[in-house]
Amino acid sequence: MLRERYRLQPVVTTVVTGSHGWARDAKGLQLSVLLSTDRLAEDGAPPTIGSLAADVLVEVTTLNPQTGEPALSTIRAALEAGTDVITANKGPIAYGFRDLEALAQAKGRRLRFESAVADNLPLFNLMRYGLPTARVGLVRGILNSTTNYLLSQAARGISWREALAEAQRLGIAERDPSNDLEGWDAALKATIVANVLMGLDIKVSDVVREPVTEQVAARAREAASRGVRIRPLAAIGPFGTRWAPVEVGPDDPFYAVDGFSMAVELDTDVAGRLAIALHQPHVEQTAFGLLADLVDVETHRS
Repeated sequence: MLRERYRLQPVVTTVVTGSHGWARDAKGLQLSVLLSTDRLAEDGAPPTIGSLAADVLVEVTTLNPQTGEPALSTIRAALEAGTDVITANKGPIAYGFRDLEALAQAKGRRLRFESAVADNLPLFNLMRYGLPTARVGLVRGILNSTTNYLLSQAARGISWREALAEAQRLGIAERDPSNDLEGWDAALKATIVANVLMGLDIKVSDVVREPVTEQVAARAREAASRGVRIRPLAAIGPFGTRWAPVEVGPDDPFYAVDGFSMAVELDTDVAGRLAIALHQPHVEQTAFGLLADLVDVETHRS
């Protein structure tokens, strides 16, 4: 019944890729045909954002952790053109949330980005619809799947190289995992949480990062022998924002958040302390986060 209630029939009019061409049909593209080929019909410069016959832009380009571009400019252009925007890209939200949100409100459009922090874990929708008027004073979270997996595997005695290779094979870790291991991915996510959920005004460069290395993995193996675990935790509050591998005991909510799982703990003024977790997510959960945002946008379309 619930699926019937939210049944959508979206028409995809344009698909633009970074290296596989692009396709456009105002009457609607056949997605099954597009998915069966590795090369779309059109080459050369794609159409401009302002020329698209679309109500919603779904933006999922590759992350640039230093600037958020070109996604930042793409989202800005879409909002300027009067298009709602859904993105899973953490870069533009970390670097431009306030300006983008102000532009969306000025244009009467919606900007949604649930998948930008923890796949389909409903962090922002929880605050928007489940905790109205509540204020968040402190957030802790496992925000990076790759490093949590590596430290979990190390605790089981699996080698660093073997665990990293498996994460890459599964598509969780990038071929170059430095953004994860050096904390850039988590820093971007922590910046989003701080600015969106807590009303702070921090920059990505303000986040103190302690990289996860093979030496930290060795510490995780030793910690497991003492009955504790090391988790890559972001701590976000008025005192500052930090991401680092931290020991947690059995009484900590993050103790059982193993492998690729992610979790967030919110300390609020009126709703108490809440912890939510997403266990062993994959790319399908990121896609579902985008779908949930699409349903939200379409449900509230005026």
